[in-house]
Amino acid sequence: MTAESPKTPPPPISRRNLGSDVYGILWEWILGHNLHPGQKLSDLHLSEELGVSRTPVREALHRLVQDGIVEYAPNRGFFVARFSAVDIAEIFDLRAALEALACRTVGERRPVSDLRRALAELTRVEAMIAGARTDQERLDASRVFLEIDQGFHRWIIEQSGNQRLIAIVGGLWGQISVFQRAGTHIPGWMEIAIGQHREIIGRLLDGEIETAADALAAHILEMKTRVLADIAPHLTASDDTPTAEPA
Repeated sequence: MTAESPKTPPPPISRRNLGSDVYGILWEWILGHNLHPGQKLSDLHLSEELGVSRTPVREALHRLVQDGIVEYAPNRGFFVARFSAVDIAEIFDLRAALEALACRTVGERRPVSDLRRALAELTRVEAMIAGARTDQERLDASRVFLEIDQGFHRWIIEQSGNQRLIAIVGGLWGQISVFQRAGTHIPGWMEIAIGQHREIIGRLLDGEIETAADALAAHILEMKTRVLADIAPHLTASDDTPTAEPA
C-alpha cells in the first residue's frame, strides 16, 4: 500500500538542489502529520507527487532514516517511524539530562547579550499569541513560537562547546522536533513554555547556574508529561505507556 496523497501541496522545488528540497518537503509532511506513523513511503508514488525522479526521493528517505523519523525494512521499503510511549519518555529523559549539562556550561560563560536577545524574542512571540484572532494568525504565532523554542534549545546545546554532546543531541533532533511540533497543539502549552523559558534565562542572567539547569530539566520533563497525556489515547496497549502524573 502506497502513501496517500499529502493534503499540503508541495512548494516549488529547485532543480539545483533536488535532494535537499525533497528532504525538506518530506520532513514537513511527516511533522505536519500529512504522512502518518507506520505509513509506507513509496519512492515511486512520492516522485510522481513531487514531479521529480526517484533518485532524490530515495536520497531524502535515507536521510530521514538517519534522523530517526523514517524506518527502512529490507524487502519491505520505507515507513514513517512509530514512536511508543516508552520511546517518547526516553527521548525526553535524555534531553533533560543533556540540556541541563549544556546549560551549566552556558551559565559559566554567561553570554548576556544573547540571553537578552532571547528574552526579546519571547516578548515578540508572546504578543503574537495574545493578539492572534484568526486561525491563520494563530497558526503563524505557533510557527514563530516553534522556531524560537527550537532555536533556544539548539542554542543551549551548541553554546556548550561540548562536541560529543552536540553530536549526540544532533542525532536526536529529528525525533525531538516531532514532539516539539506536537507541543504547539496542546492548549496553553505555548504560554507555559514561554514563562518557563523566561525563568531559565532570568536565572542564567542572575548567575544562578544550578537553578537554571534544574528549571530547564523540569521544563523538558513537564513537556514529556503533557505530550504523553496528549498522545496516550492514540497509542496501542502494546506500547507500554509509562504512568505519568499530570504536571
